[in-house]
Amino acid sequence: MKAYRAQAALHKGLAHPVRLRILDILSRSEVCVCHLTAVLGVPQPYVSQQLSALRDAGLVVGRREGTLMYYRLSDARLATL
Repeated sequence: MKAYRAQAALHKGLAHPVRLRILDILSRSEVCVCHLTAVLGVPQPYVSQQLSALRDAGLVVGRREGTLMYYRLSDARLATL
């Protein structure tokens, strides 16, 4: 059952066009939330909400540098998705 839950979380993370776009952007390099907000043209809380869903699905990881949060793919193989 655990494997099915992991698969469901993965598919849930991929089941949104903005999340797919974020993954596409992160497939090129690590970026800060401010960059994603500018590129996507949506408010920062919305980007953070989508990043949270991607984090919960295990697709991205974040790191803090001062007041900025940077995100990257959790596994480089995800870039092929």
